[in-house]
Amino acid sequence: MVTARVLPCAPRSATALRIGDLIGVQGTTARWACLQVVELMPRKRTSFIVALLPWQGDSPPTADAIRGLPPIERALTRIEVFTEGGLQVVDTVEPADAGQEQWTGPSYVGKTTRVWGWTATIRLAGEYADTGLFRLRRAGSADGHGPTPDPSTPDPSTSGPSTTDR
Repeated sequence: MVTARVLPCAPRSATALRIGDLIGVQGTTARWACLQVVELMPRKRTSFIVALLPWQGDSPPTADAIRGLPPIERALTRIEVFTEGGLQVVDTVEPADAGQEQWTGPSYVGKTTRVWGWTATIRLAGEYADTGLFRLRRAGSADGHGPTPDPSTPDPSTSGPSTTDR
């Protein structure tokens, strides 16, 4: 039996999350972006998979506004987005991520998934809220819908000292 929840809420454990939960992230310009819980790992209390959705708004996301939007990017993150970062689950809607490989399934052995620390998760979604562009600090595409290189990060193909986010 699933118990009723009062939304918005800030779970203290990933076991309180549900697939489809929408997490509103406000940028510095007061615009909003949306993360969605797309995978939960059995018996894990601190980690879960979120998707950044292609949505921006002037108020927190709603199920009606989000329904049917496919993810831009998926990543493993931590419960600290709620407990330290102050984010909240604001609504719930079925994810539109059909065809996405599941991270927790047996077919995912040997494959790679992005991992965002809780602060990176909030920063990336906040930047998307402000600009409509999704940018990682690592090499990738520059079309605004995939990772974009950060000019302050050295090219790994060149010699010299390197810096990394940890």
